[in-house]
Amino acid sequence: MNQSSTGSPLSARPGDWFFVASFSFFAFSSFFSDSWHALGLLEGDMFWARANRWYGEIAQDHYFLADHDYLRINTGVSGMVFGPFYLVLVYAFAKGKNWIRIPAFIYVGAMMHGMTEFVIGEYWIGPPPGKPLVFWAFNGPYGVIPLLLAYRMRKPNPFGA
Repeated sequence: MNQSSTGSPLSARPGDWFFVASFSFFAFSSFFSDSWHALGLLEGDMFWARANRWYGEIAQDHYFLADHDYLRINTGVSGMVFGPFYLVLVYAFAKGKNWIRIPAFIYVGAMMHGMTEFVIGEYWIGPPPGKPLVFWAFNGPYGVIPLLLAYRMRKPNPFGA
């Protein structure tokens, strides 16, 4: 079967709403958190600057708030590469596009690499987050959901014929 074929409709795949919602939120987060951090826009009274600082304060994420160049590169990739790709994932899941399988696996590998760098930065360059449960509540899904995506994409035509 052709990888570019369209599979069954989203209504026939109710579990895929989880991925549509997750990747929609991830796109939002990439554009309004990671991009703002990457562009050095955390200062001032703008809503998104305050929201990002609020996260840093409640998680006691000193590494994030210290605005390290290394983390700015990491958040830049998230905001400017992963952000648009999340919209592609949302489209592919909503429309049942089987061609997303290989790009999804590439994303999973890139995301696992990025999460590893991110965690190394947080815990080894640090100082580590003062409230790790809050930190992982915000950041853990970016490691778990890609792994769930890899499992979901395990079949050659993940959305069916």
